[in-house]
Amino acid sequence: MKTKVLLLLLAIAAVSGCKKDGTDETKKYPEENPLAAYLIATGFDQEEITTVDINNYEQGITFTPKVKGRINAITLRIPNNVANARVTIWKVSDRSVLRTIHVADLEAGVEKKVNIDPLELAKDVQYLISFNTNDRYERYRTDVGLVSYPVAIGNLTIDGVFYLRIATQTFPTETHSGLYYGDVSFIFQQTE
Repeated sequence: MKTKVLLLLLAIAAVSGCKKDGTDETKKYPEENPLAAYLIATGFDQEEITTVDINNYEQGITFTPKVKGRINAITLRIPNNVANARVTIWKVSDRSVLRTIHVADLEAGVEKKVNIDPLELAKDVQYLISFNTNDRYERYRTDVGLVSYPVAIGNLTIDGVFYLRIATQTFPTETHSGLYYGDVSFIFQQTE
């Protein structure tokens, strides 16, 4: 009898010792920055023209997550030293501003990464990330060809390039499939 009780207690201890704590079951997904893969996939890495101190534009890309996730940081690289540039993340369906980030002390030609409080993104919802300065890189294909959107990049699709000649924070409504204005991007991480 004592042997049966002892075996039962050992079995219970073994089973309870195997239980996983909720943190052990949480999967950590890698972070993704879609910009480099997007530029290669579209051919916009082939030709770069530097534009400095010419008209302010609100310019960026629309994208759709294929999975639920979040933006943990934004990146910005422009061809001029700038004390402050504005980056905006929009929800396309209602053109609402989800987050505005001011990027300080940009150095010409150097990508600056700014960590942000995570911004949760829903699967299959279209967003836009844009920046506003009078400095940008204009990227083309050497054959000056047009790109067919959407472009699948990891857990995201890039849906198009948008811009608007304006200095105020305004949703950009003009599109172009033959170039990319940059360089603005974000660090995306799948959450489930």
